[in-house]
Amino acid sequence: MTQMSYKKKCLGISALIITSLAAFFLGCLFTKKHDAGKTTIGDDKISNLILNDPNAWINPYSASSPIHREFDEFKTWMLNNRKLATLSDSTNPSHLLRLSGQLQAKGVPRLPTDLLEQRLSSVSKILPSLDTHLCSTLLKGGFSTTEFMVQASSAMESFNDEEAKAWFLVNKAAIEAQLDGLPLVVLSTEDATRGIVEIAKSMYGPQSRAFISGLTGLKTANDEDTCTTVRILYTKGNSLPEPYRGYMARWLLTGKEGNEEL
Repeated sequence: MTQMSYKKKCLGISALIITSLAAFFLGCLFTKKHDAGKTTIGDDKISNLILNDPNAWINPYSASSPIHREFDEFKTWMLNNRKLATLSDSTNPSHLLRLSGQLQAKGVPRLPTDLLEQRLSSVSKILPSLDTHLCSTLLKGGFSTTEFMVQASSAMESFNDEEAKAWFLVNKAAIEAQLDGLPLVVLSTEDATRGIVEIAKSMYGPQSRAFISGLTGLKTANDEDTCTTVRILYTKGNSLPEPYRGYMARWLLTGKEGNEEL
């Protein structure tokens, strides 16, 4: 396939996916979105975090892991944030948690590229710990933050100090970006296409063709095949040189608001 053919095909693919791309940021540790579109408190392991007494919130990570310490620091930062308290219609900590999750989701497309690249790197490290169904929902939709946090906990406990700090640094930055009303940063379809082309070019011929075929067949692909495509997009995208790594981070993590409207 010629370079021009690749570009034309990838342009169509990027346009197709962007029309249904859901923001996947993983900023909110405590809430999940249901099909009805309402943000509600999660269940299972994560629901233990939503208690009226903030001192009773359970840190789900091993006490010896860096992510455990960063979790506690993020919780303290959130509870002491005056801007959050001003916007909340209640002093109940669970309301602050819900509000922080909503602000994070809205703030993602406002983040600078370097912070999105940090999150892309984190997610790439977590992906192997996800089962194929949850992994596939990163492109197909129906993603559950609650289930993600359960499956990802072991990988996150393996984060070193720098990686653990980066996870919550990005969360804070997204909240602050929304609170401060920073402008949206929108990725053009052309730049998204350039990122996909670079991934395809970085792969051996048959693998490259299989990758493009996987993208074009996402609507009918099973969970296993979709997850394979997801892992390529995140891991290969994370290893690209600039500016393509930034293109892929913004394309994959910011949803419709962060991508050019078609």
